[in-house]
Amino acid sequence: MRPAIDLRMLVLSAICVAEADGSPMTASDIAFLLEIPRKETDLCLRELLAEGIVRLDGDSHHMSRELTEAQLARMEHLSDQIRQWCPMMDEFPVRLDS
Repeated sequence: MRPAIDLRMLVLSAICVAEADGSPMTASDIAFLLEIPRKETDLCLRELLAEGIVRLDGDSHHMSRELTEAQLARMEHLSDQIRQWCPMMDEFPVRLDS
């Protein structure tokens, strides 16, 4: 059985990547990309907005501040989980450009 994944960090990761690529995403975009229910995405986004990590500009979500050490550690843990589940991911880097 796989350990539970931290959905908030997964959603935050998607926002960080989108921000770095200069293409902020809507809640629907995030839910579609991560293949998670929109209801779960909305819950994660509300929590991230309440904590002040993410800000809303129209329908798009943006990073509003740098991550804390604890958040960075949670992000690293998420990365480790993904690597365990997808061992071939590092062998075949893929970038989806628009």
